[in-house]
Amino acid sequence: MSRDERYSDELKRRGVSKNLFDANRMITCPKCGTSFSLFYSRAKLCTGCPSSITGCENARCTNCDSEFPLNNFMSKTSSRTASNYMGSVVQRYQDTFGYSPWE
Repeated sequence: MSRDERYSDELKRRGVSKNLFDANRMITCPKCGTSFSLFYSRAKLCTGCPSSITGCENARCTNCDSEFPLNNFMSKTSSRTASNYMGSVVQRYQDTFGYSPWE
């Protein structure tokens, strides 16, 4: 079953957007083999990086801290869409709470 097939009508009905579904995909680090959530990685390891709100298309391993391009795991379009979505979530948080980790 493909990833798109797993994004079902039930998930849509419950309010899970396709962007959120894609941003929560599991990635396996090509260096150490650890599997981790893309969204968790971005939230935990990219908090202080200004690129996290400008559509950075890299992932950072939660185990060995190596960085690698997302397009190793998804199409260029999906990579760009997921990166922009995650950036918008971080930006909304900063706008709401008035906090920017790099200021």
